[in-house]
Amino acid sequence: DALPYPELSKYEDIDEDELLASLSAEELAELEKELSDIDPDSNVPIGLRQRDQTDKTPTGTFSREALMKYWENETRRLLEDELGGASPKLVITEEEEDEEEEEEEEHQDNKAKPEPLMNSGPMTSRVENLTLLKPQRVEPMRLTPPPPPVDPNTSGNPIVVDDALQRVLRNDPELTEVNLNNIDDISQETLVRFAEALRSNTHVRTFSLANTRADDPVALAIAKMLKQNSSIISLNIESNYVSGKGVMALVQALPGNNTLTELRFHNQRHMCGGQVEMEMVKILRENYTLIKLGYQFNLPGPRMSMTGILTRNQDRQRQKRLQEDHQT
Repeated sequence: DALPYPELSKYEDIDEDELLASLSAEELAELEKELSDIDPDSNVPIGLRQRDQTDKTPTGTFSREALMKYWENETRRLLEDELGGASPKLVITEEEEDEEEEEEEEHQDNKAKPEPLMNSGPMTSRVENLTLLKPQRVEPMRLTPPPPPVDPNTSGNPIVVDDALQRVLRNDPELTEVNLNNIDDISQETLVRFAEALRSNTHVRTFSLANTRADDPVALAIAKMLKQNSSIISLNIESNYVSGKGVMALVQALPGNNTLTELRFHNQRHMCGGQVEMEMVKILRENYTLIKLGYQFNLPGPRMSMTGILTRNQDRQRQKRLQEDHQT
């Protein structure tokens, strides 16, 4: 039979054993590499079929201790280079302290300028002032912390608490604003009594109790008041200790309230959280009179939704005023 490639017929009589015997060790190794690429062993996993191409001879034995020591020295050097400019006396050993004391005695008029230490010796020397590298834990603070306790008569709020409470209970027509802001020694029970007294009051338009340490029981009492009161248009309970539970109680009272137009409860000791913010927006969609909300949302979604709700309510108020003007 004729060969498919006649030009290869000259290789038919070649003795392969003789040819292999004539090859050098380097040529045999190269041939073995080529054959492994052309016809790999199917028993070897694909990930292990790549031949070793590392021909470089090892430069020496591996020493883990030497490597760790090298990285420790490099880390120390980089740290000193980075922080040495801002705090030259960041890392000082006992030997440097002794040298610095001698220099200060010899040159009292000139202050010696210590330089950062390049510690290339053994790590047995004691290192000073490393606490500077450790960040200090800072307790969370409110945006507007309450002022220190002061005499209520000199706190800037001239209201007489007992007299104001009695006027609210009497439904005094001359009393249209109850301002309890920044009264440090007012009790939570007194704040609850104000909320209860305002349920049936028909003349008070503004109720403010910012920075009075009001907590959840006070917020719950105010929420009950908002469900019955029909005269208060502005409520300020900012900078207090109301949690998400108290905030939600206030918000849940608003769908049935048709008079409140301004509500401020920002800067509480406890953050509301994303779940409370989303639920807050869901409930306030059913309120059509609130046009000012004093609260800074943490999530962009509820913030944008609340902006839309307030804009909607403002447009409704504007249209209502225009209709009243046309009727008159």
